[in-house]
Parts: sequence; structure tokens; C-alpha cells
Amino acid sequence: MPDMTTVAMFGAVSLLSAALAVVCTGYLLDRGRLRRGGGGSGPVFADTPRHYEFREGYLLTPIDGSDAFLSSDTDRSDAYDALSCALRGLVPDLPRHFAALADKGETFVVTARFGQDMLGVTGRREGDRLIITIGPTETGDGRLIVDAAAFQSLRDEVEELRTAVDAARLPVWRQDGAGRILWANAPYHALCDRLRAPETGGNRWPLARHFDAALAPLPDPGTVRRLRLDLPAHEAQAGLARGADGGLWFEVAAERRADGGLLASAMPVDRLVAAEASLRDFVQTLSKTFAQMPIGLAVFDKRRELMLFNPALVSLSMLQPQFLSQRPSLKAFLDALRDRQRMPEPKNYRGWRDQIARLEQDAEAGTYQELWTLPDGDSFRVIGRPHPDGAVAFMFEDITSEMSLTRKFRGDLDLYRSALDDLPFALAVFSGEGRLVLANSAHASLWGGVPAADAGDLSLTEAIRGWQAACAPSGAWEDIRGFADRSLERRPWCDEVRTLAGLRLSVRVAPLSGGAMSVTFQPRDPLSPPQEPPAPLHAVCEPAAPFRSRRASEV
Repeated sequence: MPDMTTVAMFGAVSLLSAALAVVCTGYLLDRGRLRRGGGGSGPVFADTPRHYEFREGYLLTPIDGSDAFLSSDTDRSDAYDALSCALRGLVPDLPRHFAALADKGETFVVTARFGQDMLGVTGRREGDRLIITIGPTETGDGRLIVDAAAFQSLRDEVEELRTAVDAARLPVWRQDGAGRILWANAPYHALCDRLRAPETGGNRWPLARHFDAALAPLPDPGTVRRLRLDLPAHEAQAGLARGADGGLWFEVAAERRADGGLLASAMPVDRLVAAEASLRDFVQTLSKTFAQMPIGLAVFDKRRELMLFNPALVSLSMLQPQFLSQRPSLKAFLDALRDRQRMPEPKNYRGWRDQIARLEQDAEAGTYQELWTLPDGDSFRVIGRPHPDGAVAFMFEDITSEMSLTRKFRGDLDLYRSALDDLPFALAVFSGEGRLVLANSAHASLWGGVPAADAGDLSLTEAIRGWQAACAPSGAWEDIRGFADRSLERRPWCDEVRTLAGLRLSVRVAPLSGGAMSVTFQPRDPLSPPQEPPAPLHAVCEPAAPFRSRRASEV
């Protein structure tokens, strides 16, 4: 029979075991309650996901006391920013995802560690609401948990992005660090099909790397590199190429990724290359045309710097091509012309030069055009044409021969007019249209005069009316009208009329070339006392009376 000491020892051990069991059970129950969000105070997390719904930044869901990220006194209008700041301790980059969700509706899924638990934070847009979900991401068997609505939103967004990228008209692809193509859009697949020879079959993967030549080395950020791809023989022979030279042209851009791979795109530029080739041909044609022009051409841009000139300008201006190639300003160009004496010296040169520089501003009133008479006798016609883009073009035309011919013509015309004015009878010439072309001074003295400058303003009808008013009635005037309108035979004829002052005039009408006609009036009555008849011509030329210059005799 055990003694009392042994019984007491077993009783104490039993009581201690019972007490430890109670304590451990209470601890385990409290821990389980904390993990399930029940009771207690302070930040706790639930095994079930917690959802936060916002509309225009305003929190719609209620806040309970067990919320680990938003306190019960949080302002609901600022709850979206407050939740973003609270989660920033878990994921520093999370505020950027919050901003992208609010601004662009971009769905996101991120994971973070909260104590010993792995949490998942997802954000998505549903109508006009933004939904943030926070929940565990691990299960007991090692699987990850993702919010189903957020996962479906991500799948929808990926599908939309894939559809958008495939609908683009340019190839886009992704390469790893070794250069292998990991992904490509539909236009890249179509390009591979087009460049693949028919005998290779339909095996696509791995995709061919057609743009390696443009990616080695990688283009600088923000720049592109142009590349030409040759078409297969069957397409080249069929004339299916869109490029100007029978190939396909692309401008390739690429961006290096953090994992060492790259994301690249290739913009088709066949039309751009063809337009550039056409522009080059056009510029070459213009250059050849300008080179063969006898007119000097100088084009100044909106900064008034010489940007284009032709060989004729070099020969006319006598300026060195090296000087013109340095793109001098308009004022420097004019100064050089002045130094070479290839422009007239104006009275106020500085003011005139500033006026030329302001040609674009004065273009509304007309274009610049002047005749330059140079000190050596040459003559230039200078024309300035402004352009809407601010440029201005000057054309220098050598009209020296034209001006010489004009001066000679004017001299001959003055000589012929002097000879007509020296005739003793009045002469009037009318064009085929019945306009007075010229009349000599005797005609002006006889009929009251028509200035030579106003000769074209007088018609035959008006002239006949004036003649008829100053003379006695006669049928000669009607005959002149009939001669002019060709109702009478166009051959020379004469008649006689008498003025109201009693002077008898012999009228002679004769046809001229081009339908013109001449009318002469010669007085038949002497206007001065009769004089001795002139000596016969042979008497003037007798040897006994040799010819002597009057000017010499006066000396």
C-alpha cells in the first residue's frame, strides 16, 4: 500500500498536467481565433480574402475593427490613397499599380510577405468601381491562390492586348538574351510566311530572325534603323514587291529588357522609300534644269541664308563658288555684289539693303522687280519671289543685249520720226483696226495736232470727223471710210479738198502692209509769196562752183 507521500506526488503531477493542458488549449484556441479574425485587438489578418470597393476614390465597403490596413476612423473619400500608402510597406511599387488602375484601368496582381504569411494584392476595374482584394496566396499543399475575378480580368486584358498587337500593321516580336524569338505577333508570322521559300513547307517554329542585321548593334533609344529584305524569287518575278527597288523596307526599333532580352518592332516604309527616291529624282531633274538655265538663281531660306544657287549665278555675279557654298546671308551677298560692281550703287545703300531683307514682309504689296544698270554697261533684270515658308528666291537675268537692241530700236525710231517730221506734207498712218499709229509734225500743224504719245487713242472715224469739220463738203471723206472698211478697192488714189480757210489740199490714200493705210495732205496753194524757182541740179554740181561745207565756211 503506497504511502501518503507517493499519493500526494501523483496528485500534484496530475493537477500540473491538467493545468498545462488547459493553458495549452487556451493558447491554441486564441491563436486559431487570431488567425480567423475573431476577438482580440490590434492588426490581424483573415484566412478569407478582404475586398475594398471604391467609386471615384470613395470607399464603399464598411471598415471593421479587425482591419489590418485601414483604421475605423479613416476618411472614406481618402481611403484609396490611404490603402495605397498602408500597403506600400509590403510592396514599395504598389502605389504605381494603384495609380495605373485609377487612371487607365490596368489590372494588377502582386504578392508580398506579411509576417509568416504570403499575401496577394489584386486590383481590377468593374464598371465604375475599383476593387482591391487582399488575401492569402498559399495553401497547405503548396498551391497558390489568386482571386478568380482578378485572374479573369487579367486573362481578358491579355487577350485584348494580343488582339490589338495582332491587328497592328507592323511586325512586333520578343527575343531572349540568346537571340531566340520567344513571341511574335500575327504580322511577323505573315512576313515569315511571305519570305519563306515554297519548298521549305509550312513548319514555322522556331521563327526565322529576319531583322538581325538591324539589331547588331542595337539602335539607340528613340532611334530607328532602316533595313531592306529581299523577296523570294517567285514573288520578285511576279512583281509583287511594293518597294522602289523590288524589296521590302522597314525601320526597326528595339528596346533592351531587364532580363537581357529585347522587344522590337519593324515599321514598313516601302511608300516612304519610294517617295524619297522620287524626290531625289525630282531634285536631280531640277538641279540639271537650274544648271542649264541662263538666269542666275539664288534661294535664301527663312533665316536669309543662301541655300541654293546655280552655275549661271556664279558667271553673272562673278562671285567665287567657295563663297557661295559657305551659305552667306542676304546682306553679305549684296555686299559682295557691291564690291564686285555687279550692282548699281544706290544713293542710300543701307536703307535699300534693309528693304531687300524685308522683302517677305512687303510681299503683300507685290514682288520685287528692278532693272540694274551696272557701271560696265551691263544690264540685269532682278526679280524677287517670296515663298510661304519664309524663303525667298532671286533671279538675275542678263538683258544687256536686249537693252542694246531696245536702245538701237529707239534710236532708229527717233531717226525715222525725224525724217517723217521733215516731210513737207502732212502724213497720218492708221492700223488695220482703224487706230492712228503715227502722225508727223506737219499733220499736227495742219489739223491742230495730235501728240505722238496719244496717237493710239485716236480712231480713223474721229480723225475723219475732225478733217470733215475743218473742210468744205466733199466726197473724199466717204471714200476714205470705204477704203478703210474694204468696200472700195485697196489701191492708191488721190482727191482734192478745200479747207474752210480756202486752202486747197491734195489728199492721197495708199494701202500699207497688214491692212494699214496712209493718208497724206499736201497744200496746192502757196502759203507764202512766190520765190524764184530753184536752180537746176546740174547747175549746183558744175565744176566751176565746187561744193563747200557751210560749217567750214563759217569757221
